[in-house]
Amino acid sequence: MKKSNDSWLIFDDEMSLSEALAQEILNIAKKSTFEKDCFKIVLTGGQSVLSLYKILSKADSNWDKWYIYIGDERFLSAGHKDRNDRLINEIWLHNSPIPKKNIHFIKAELGLFEARVEYENALKKIDKFDVVLLSMGEDGHVASLFPNHTYPEDQMVVVERNSPKSPKERISMSYQQLNKAHYVFKLIVGESKQKAVILLKQNVSLPITRVNGDCEKIYHL
Repeated sequence: MKKSNDSWLIFDDEMSLSEALAQEILNIAKKSTFEKDCFKIVLTGGQSVLSLYKILSKADSNWDKWYIYIGDERFLSAGHKDRNDRLINEIWLHNSPIPKKNIHFIKAELGLFEARVEYENALKKIDKFDVVLLSMGEDGHVASLFPNHTYPEDQMVVVERNSPKSPKERISMSYQQLNKAHYVFKLIVGESKQKAVILLKQNVSLPITRVNGDCEKIYHL
């Protein structure tokens, strides 16, 4: 691992990145459960993060104190192969000791408006997340918040009806909600992200730059 600055960690391979990030999350979870008796984390979808979830599925932690949320979901039927929650469940949560009542995902199958309202109700009692995970897309998007798209400023959860990537309709935590975090960990994995990385280093405003929390780290491969 190389450090380009205090918040930008550069790795040579996906496994070393995933192991380092898993260890950081587990350490924060341990501290958080000791101090507050709970640990609240927002998961991200995408392929880049699957190795991390595999590591966490085999790790040891005070799992009954974990509370799981998700940054966004595609407007697809429950169990659809392209839903974010499907792979997360298959790789990790279906066989996890984390209590099912502690897992709060977006119920896109309810309908766009209904799912947004239902998820906002689930988030109302959250003062702050301990960790928010974000995986950056090729255009610099995070969750389902895309460049040059505007979203309501007063909502915890927003609806995206014209995503540049299929499917067009999605439900996402807002910038404001994702920023309610002690730690924001951003994953940038893959050659296809290099154009966005250059813009990022030039301080160009992208969705990924709009979520920082109290402390941010970029895990870059």
